[in-house]
Amino acid sequence: MTPKIEILTLSYSGDLEVCRLLCQSIDRFVPEGITHRLIVPRADLALFAPLAGPNRRIEAQDELLPAWFRRVPMPPPKWRKRLKLPRRDVYVTPFSLPVRGWIAQQIMKISAVAGSTADIVVHVDSDNVFIRPLALDRIHRDGLTRIYRDKHPVGLETHARWQKAAGRLLGLGEEAFYGGEYIDPFVVWKTEMTRKVIARIEEVSGTHWVKTLARTQHFAEYVLYGVYADRIEGLDAARLRPENFSLCHSVWHRGFGADDEIDAFVGAVEPHHQTCLFQSTVTEHMESRHAVFARVTEAAARQDEAKLHA
Repeated sequence: MTPKIEILTLSYSGDLEVCRLLCQSIDRFVPEGITHRLIVPRADLALFAPLAGPNRRIEAQDELLPAWFRRVPMPPPKWRKRLKLPRRDVYVTPFSLPVRGWIAQQIMKISAVAGSTADIVVHVDSDNVFIRPLALDRIHRDGLTRIYRDKHPVGLETHARWQKAAGRLLGLGEEAFYGGEYIDPFVVWKTEMTRKVIARIEEVSGTHWVKTLARTQHFAEYVLYGVYADRIEGLDAARLRPENFSLCHSVWHRGFGADDEIDAFVGAVEPHHQTCLFQSTVTEHMESRHAVFARVTEAAARQDEAKLHA
């Protein structure tokens, strides 16, 4: 049976323009029948409403959180930058210290997948774009669903912290590395597995999973899912296919300093890449993003054409 697949994106007003590029690329390259759920703060619903379409739903992030999980009122992104306030929202609950927006976003992602009617959810952030027709067999084939898993540790303290947190939350103790790195710009989750992760957190903590994660100052949702699948369920039993290469061609931390850097980036696109990402914090003008994405898309088309006639 062919699994039902959906794409999940959490965004906000500050990323509207990059998110518009993502939506245009999904409309161009993603097959009909795959729903794109674009989830934004309730205050931004009207702003994002023009992006809705036959295969795209615009939903409110507030629906993914319990009523007691409240967002602190904050000024618009432009004023946050001027006043040096956090880029992301801050939340308060009666059960924890104030919750950073990055933690709240991860909770919302887990909640969105757990409540999905799809069998498989693909996490694609708003600073990503599709560069070629989505190859569904990259996500699921022969009864196996992809999981990004690199057996080589990154070696960063933040990653070790996230691995330790996953171990605590899942009742495995604390290890700096559980055998795989699971963070990637194109992450595939099974909804059934996500619900099992939630059940495990509640079994270990003895309380509601959102309360537990709100009290956890450092964790990564992709690591949590990966460690559960790897160490508790088992990849074979979970019908997961581990792959150590990214499906996304990415730019992190900085923009391009010269034309030859752009040429090198475009030339490095691989046939397995489905998307291309400029991290939203990279200071590239929208015109530059448009231009580079267009060149990467053209390069991907040439690869696909060459493969077709090989």
